[in-house]
Amino acid sequence: MKYSRRPKIAAKTASIEEKTFLLRRMFMAFLAAMGFLFLMVSNSIAQADNADPAELEKAKEFIETFSDRAIAILNNKSLSEEQTFNEYRKILNDSFAIDYIARITLSRHRSKASKEELDDYTRLFPEFILKVNSSRLQKLDTTKLEIDQVVPNGKTDIYVRTKAFSADDKPLDVDWRVRSDKNGTYKIIDVKIEGISMVATQRDDFTSRISSSGVSGLNKYMKDIIDGIVVAQDDATS
Repeated sequence: MKYSRRPKIAAKTASIEEKTFLLRRMFMAFLAAMGFLFLMVSNSIAQADNADPAELEKAKEFIETFSDRAIAILNNKSLSEEQTFNEYRKILNDSFAIDYIARITLSRHRSKASKEELDDYTRLFPEFILKVNSSRLQKLDTTKLEIDQVVPNGKTDIYVRTKAFSADDKPLDVDWRVRSDKNGTYKIIDVKIEGISMVATQRDDFTSRISSSGVSGLNKYMKDIIDGIVVAQDDATS
């Protein structure tokens, strides 16, 4: 009877496959560990950065520059309404994280909206915010803004706490929540006036409108505001 080597070859093949499987598992575990370590390091850096005095100063200077631009436009009586509106649009694009604000304002309703509804919402939101807030800025009649305090918030954000003074010198507490992007450029992600979050208030208003008429109804409302068919209520903030 001839001796067969097949059982030994099969056993050797199985052993190699088992070792290969174990090596793959070890490699994947290594990658997972490195990923976790990277996240830990990234989080610690982000936490350290927004408490860094240099970053706090950078956030302060950002709001100072922003407020100087906004107040200059607000008090420039030589500008036409269209020119004022266009200047505010530049400030909105330069200083606000408008895409981020649009996402968190729509909140959980994003998952329920169709692609077409989301596309319309994304297109309409910046002009809606601009239309609503340009008129409110003019009503505030702000002549100067003074910075009280600059403090880190959470791991990534910074609050620049200020007082805005009107022509009659009455102060209004205005807190600017800012966050830097991957390039280190600061953007405004929320504004609190007398402790009331503009983003949270707008999100609540949008949620109410979506509950009654869906995202398509919200989009129609925003378009009507933009076209001047409907005037936004004074308590609807962004």
